[in-house]
Amino acid sequence: MFEAMESDLHNLVPAVGELNGDRSNRSFGMVAGEPRVYGACDFEIDWDTDRVEPRPEVQGDVARAYFYMNATYGLPISKKQRRLFQVWMSQDPVDDWERERNRRIEKIQGNANPFVK
Repeated sequence: MFEAMESDLHNLVPAVGELNGDRSNRSFGMVAGEPRVYGACDFEIDWDTDRVEPRPEVQGDVARAYFYMNATYGLPISKKQRRLFQVWMSQDPVDDWERERNRRIEKIQGNANPFVK
């Protein structure tokens, strides 16, 4: 199952290597103070609480990907993360590019992310 999860195109997005490494397996959350340690890149890490916050324009995208992975592969999502992801989805609704990406992935992979409507 790991190989299917790892290669699922709904789970793959371009990422800056340093950010991806620093994100590691930290939980998503809201990071107070908006520290910008990555220059102009709007991505924050609270090293004390092990939380990360992506830029607002992709928070809903992240949430929908996690809900997809939960529904498809049983990836666990804590109640706290689930609540946060619901908020993120309402604040960052699906946009045209996310719909187009979903269509392209469905064409290649044979399934769509049902959270992208």
